[in-house]
Amino acid sequence: MGLFGKLGGGGEITLTPQGGLLLAAITMVAIDGAVDDDELAIIQRLDRGGRRSDFDTAFKAWKIKSIEECVMLAADSMNERQRLIAIANLIDIAMADGVLAGAEEKLLEAYVEAFNTPTNEIEAIVNVISIKNDKQSFQ
Repeated sequence: MGLFGKLGGGGEITLTPQGGLLLAAITMVAIDGAVDDDELAIIQRLDRGGRRSDFDTAFKAWKIKSIEECVMLAADSMNERQRLIAIANLIDIAMADGVLAGAEEKLLEAYVEAFNTPTNEIEAIVNVISIKNDKQSFQ
C-alpha cells in the first residue's frame, strides 16, 4: 500500500458473483461520464433480488479502485458462465443509448480480455443486442 493508501479506505474487497456483475455494470455505466435512464434501468434489473451488501460492496470497489482493478475484481468473482452473462449485460449497457463511445469500447475490450470471452460468443451477443436496440425499424 502506498503512502496515502490508508486515506482512501482501500484494502481487500471480496465480491460475490452478483457483486462482480454489479461492479462491472457500474463501471460500464459510469465510464463515459453520463448516466442515462436506460443504463440505470439495466443496473436496477441486474440488482433485483440481490442482497444490498452486494451492491454496497460493488459501489465501494468502484469508488476506491482503479478501472483496471475493478475489471480484475469482477473477473475473479465470476465463473465462465457468469462472465458470459456479464459480457452480454455490459454490451447491452454500452449500447443502451445507441452509441458506443470510445471509453465504453475500451472498457468492453478490457472485460472481454479479462473474462477470456471467445470472439464467436461476442459476435452472437452483439448481433442480438443490435437487433434488440434497432428502434429505427419502427419509425
